[in-house]
Amino acid sequence: MRKIFKKIVFSLLLLLLVFSNDKGNIGFIDKLTSGYQFDILLWEIKNLPKKYTSIFKKSDLSETVVRNVLENDYANSDLIDIELFFEKEISKKIKQKLDKNYIFPPLDFVIQDSPKVLVISPRDSIVQQYVLLISSDIPLDKIIEIENAIDMRNFSSLIVNTGGFASYPSMVKKSKNYDYMISTISHEWLHQYLFFSPLGQAYFKGGEMIKLNETLADIFGQEIANLPEEKNIFYPDVIFNDFLKETRLEVDRLLKNKEINTAETYMKNRTIKLQSLGYKTRKINQAYFAFHGNYGSSPYSLSDYDNKLNKLRNEYDSFSLFLNDLKTIKNIEEFNKFINLKTTESK
Repeated sequence: MRKIFKKIVFSLLLLLLVFSNDKGNIGFIDKLTSGYQFDILLWEIKNLPKKYTSIFKKSDLSETVVRNVLENDYANSDLIDIELFFEKEISKKIKQKLDKNYIFPPLDFVIQDSPKVLVISPRDSIVQQYVLLISSDIPLDKIIEIENAIDMRNFSSLIVNTGGFASYPSMVKKSKNYDYMISTISHEWLHQYLFFSPLGQAYFKGGEMIKLNETLADIFGQEIANLPEEKNIFYPDVIFNDFLKETRLEVDRLLKNKEINTAETYMKNRTIKLQSLGYKTRKINQAYFAFHGNYGSSPYSLSDYDNKLNKLRNEYDSFSLFLNDLKTIKNIEEFNKFINLKTTESK
């Protein structure tokens, strides 16, 4: 009962903060996306009771069995057992990593398609100006209609898929890759853990603080999955990575020179080229890079937070001490001062 109470309290606090947070609005978006917005409140109401009915259940699955089930495209009937297995295993790993006897919030997730995200960027720069959750089942023709309507108003827009979302319980898209599941579930839990810390709260300021939070969550997921720093399970394709890195650098150069039309023509041509190489990327534009650039581990992000955080991590004997210092940071200026201080101390 105590565990149930903790989950309910955390869920209510999470919802309160999400819905009291004003991200600003671009007036025409609500009407344009009517009927296709993802209703997080309704989702919570439907899913929280389902999770609590299985709170006293246990999974007897082994890692070997789970790996086999994942690789063989598990059916819906297997999902509860799979979820319970991962909740138990990852909770144990997180407790060990953070030197804790228990964790709050309790790790809780569901395997399902997470919502898509509508990302809007200015045309003259790569900035995540506005985001909106969109239902995962929205048809492609409607996606294109929405994007075209937004782009006609002198914006760059894109509706993208996500691998997970830090609701409570969090949503994680199913994958055949065991390490990917461990890393993604852990990534989403860290967002929940940081939710009421200065660092987590700063996520809602946008900009660089989103990048810092997302990059830290990637590093945490990597450590919980016990993967070497050089192995990136999210971006394993060297050809794709190099292509997008080259594209991003050229787009930034063109936009800096205020050659917006040239940059957009270049990105359209690069999209066609990438598709001809066998990749299914639908559209490369400013919004594409604004979204994917939030992840410092992304090879086509220009952020150096990945390198900075990994170097900082090496200054600590444990992830727990590393995280305890970082979670007090309120803005990027504080982060940069902290990095400089720790670098000076280590010399």
